[in-house]
Amino acid sequence: MPGWGGSAACSTWFEVHMNPVSRQRQDQAEQLRQEIAKRRLWQLIGLAAGLSVIVHIGIMIYLHLIEREAPPAQVIEMVMEFPTKRTVEELTTLSESDLEEPDSESWSELDSVLEPESAAPEESSAAELAESDVGATPTLGGSGQGGVAGRGALGGSGGAASFFGIASEGRRFAYIVDRSGSMANIRLEQAKDELKRSLRELPDYAEFVVVFYSDSFYMPPFQEGWLRARRTQIRAMTKWIDGVEAKGGTNPLSSFKEVLKLDPPPDVIFFLTDGQIQSMTAQDVAKLNQIRQPAVINTIAFANDESQELLERIASDSEGIYRFVPVRAAR
Repeated sequence: MPGWGGSAACSTWFEVHMNPVSRQRQDQAEQLRQEIAKRRLWQLIGLAAGLSVIVHIGIMIYLHLIEREAPPAQVIEMVMEFPTKRTVEELTTLSESDLEEPDSESWSELDSVLEPESAAPEESSAAELAESDVGATPTLGGSGQGGVAGRGALGGSGGAASFFGIASEGRRFAYIVDRSGSMANIRLEQAKDELKRSLRELPDYAEFVVVFYSDSFYMPPFQEGWLRARRTQIRAMTKWIDGVEAKGGTNPLSSFKEVLKLDPPPDVIFFLTDGQIQSMTAQDVAKLNQIRQPAVINTIAFANDESQELLERIASDSEGIYRFVPVRAAR
């Protein structure tokens, strides 16, 4: 058949398509190739599993060696002694003269034992301010751009000291509080309560001074400079604050002079008044505040906003915060 390409071509076509033996051999060869491929795949899987086991065993051995080399944990034993019947009887027989309150020196020694020194943060005269929401009207000092003015900012959870909703961070805090005649009764009591709360919450690395004013400044006799916020000092200051009475006029300038001449100067000043101030200008305060490192001055108009413009200017000049705080109704 010449059309089929000759006798050789005919023979090849016949063996492939017509010879069943040749077809069977091809099928067997294909199956053999598939089995070889599967065997190689399983060999690879087995090799990977073996390597994984070796790696995990090595990790376990390493961790075990680390655990063995670690020092044993220290065991702290706590011994508690309970008073016996005899001890209780001895205590109950003590007279009142034997139970006198310890003097200030004893309190200081006790505080040095009970109160560990807190690590003070790095010295920072740039106090960062935050304001909490207590229903008053705040005004941000400084530039007021983007809700932040220099070292002051509204919002946040507070800092190292807070007074009537204005919270500030720093190391040294000064409180200048009105005690003029118009502050009598509920106004002065609420201001004193908030002042005592603020002092109690100061960290023990902070320092503070308290100045009340009317016609002139009024300070406790034991306050000869910055006081450390330790429990003995807070107790003494609280007792003195309780005895402050309202009387006189409203002239805070001498108080600013006393506070701003302290060495080192304050980081933050909280200034509160309930009246109209005519004896002092914002320029007077700004000049005193520029003599050395300026302090942030936060101003509070308490129950009366007649001095709002002055207080806003003082806060703005020092990058502080002004706010009006109404008097709470008596319960």
